[in-house]
Order: sequence, then C-alpha cells, then structure tokens
Amino acid sequence: MKILGIDQSYTSTGVVLLKKGALFSGHKFSANKEMNRFGQAYEIAIHLAGIVDEFKPDVIAIEGLAFGMRGNVTRDLGGLQFVIISHLQEVKGREVEIYAPTSVKKFATGSGRAKKEEMIDSLPKSVYSYFTGLGVKKTTGLGDLADAYWIAKSAEANNIKGK
Repeated sequence: MKILGIDQSYTSTGVVLLKKGALFSGHKFSANKEMNRFGQAYEIAIHLAGIVDEFKPDVIAIEGLAFGMRGNVTRDLGGLQFVIISHLQEVKGREVEIYAPTSVKKFATGSGRAKKEEMIDSLPKSVYSYFTGLGVKKTTGLGDLADAYWIAKSAEANNIKGK
C-alpha cells in the first residue's frame, strides 16, 4: 500500500510517501512568493497532482484545518485545502481523506495538543535522519515534513483497521 501524506502550507508544504509502511519519499514545496494566493494555491495543487500521477498512491491524506488560528490564516489555508482537494478529486478523480490536526498529534505523541517540537521528537530516528539529510531544519520545514509523515501514518493505521 502506498500512502501520500500532505501538510499543506503556502510557504512549506510537507509531502511524504509511505510504501508498505516505510518512508519511501519526502520533500517540502514552497509556492512562488511573487504570485497571489490564488496562483500559489493552484501551483501547489498542480505540484501535488504531479506526485499523484507519478507514484499513484492508494491513499491520499491531508491535514484538516486548525480552527484555533487567528487572522486570515484559517481562511487562506481553507482556500488552499479547497483547491488541493477539488483538483485531486475533480481533475484527477482521487478521493482525499482529511485528518484533524488533534487526532494526528494524538496518534504521534499521545497528546492532541502536541507542539511541532514534540511531533519532530516522536519521529523514528531513521525518518528524522532522512528529513535532516534533505537539508531541512526545524525553522525551514522539518515540522512540516514531520506532520506529513504522521498524517500518512495516521491514514495507514486507519486504512489497515478499516480493512
């Protein structure tokens, strides 16, 4: 089974692919800062669609919105999520599973209120080494990759349990 985990963001979308339960691939993607939010959202959706076309995951999982955020962040991320899901479902014909941030955090750490640092600390050592080997740091995408990994692992557990 191949599972694609996505932690969407305009500045650092974390993308992780699990194959038979093990980390197969991971990277972060940033939208072009010169574009407006609509162009950035579309660019991210197209990037993710390319990954879906290339790897043909059995499951696509994305993190739901955290409604505790302030300002325009929730609206912007809601728009991004809508563009990603609508593109993958309507254009690519692929269902996307949405996982609540609190359930992903609880799955990874045992607490639904875990911070980014705790999500990173809960990574298996080999996965942490792979991510840091990509050149990402805690301030440049490591937390996004950790979230994408745990989103994929949550989807894996959910889909194994459901079968």
